Amino acid sequence: MKEINLFREKLQQHLQWNRARLAFVSMFLIALMRVKTVNLAEIATGFSGYAKVESHYKRLQRFFRDFEVDYEKIALMVVKVMQIPEPWVISIDRTDWEFGKTVFNVLTLGIVHYGIAFPLVWMMLDKKVTQTP
Repeated sequence: MKEINLFREKLQQHLQWNRARLAFVSMFLIALMRVKTVNLAEIATGFSGYAKVESHYKRLQRFFRDFEVDYEKIALMVVKVMQIPEPWVISIDRTDWEFGKTVFNVLTLGIVHYGIAFPLVWMMLDKKVTQTP
């Protein structure tokens, strides 16, 4: 609980969200670091508390389905919290993820800090990815 409160207090300085949403995002970030994957079903296993994993999973789904995230504010917060000095080293990456028969083509812009690229902005590309044999 102490970690959740620390995260919530730090996020509260940069985001004008209600306490419940800040607490949820804090729990999400801690679970993300525990399981080290972006798979929501796996992240749900990293939540602490008495709720069932299925409940955490549904809560994650609702958050990403219903809440409109202001990614510009998130990007500015990451830069401030991480204290990334200018001039920034920018990374651009294009990747594709397969979900069943659907391929998602994603372009990401990040800032590199101590060899780690922190994704700040991304967009889905319409162009299909062609596989080479």
